[in-house]
Amino acid sequence: MNGSYPNESETGQTLVIGSSGFIGRFITEACLDSGRPTYILVRSTSNSPSKASTIKFLQDKGAIGSITDQEFMEKVLREYKIEVVISAVGGESILDQFSLIEAIKNVNTVK
Repeated sequence: MNGSYPNESETGQTLVIGSSGFIGRFITEACLDSGRPTYILVRSTSNSPSKASTIKFLQDKGAIGSITDQEFMEKVLREYKIEVVISAVGGESILDQFSLIEAIKNVNTVK
């Protein structure tokens, strides 16, 4: 491996979920730095005041919604032709990913 990143024509669109978390921030940064077309799913609010500014910044850069809304997730996956989904969701939200998984199955764009 030579350490170079594939160019946009060789990669698909990426969706990062959980980008305001500790690990999610690093994943999002790496995806953006790689040149891969990257979209970010951001929830509309956070229970954590320390994440408020991060979430506001990310809302300005991506889609706002919830992974528990399967219809919304299907729309995002289709509209942006998402081929790669990276979820950094953790803690109490881990089970919320079931709707996301169903949306991925229904849309069939994710590789």
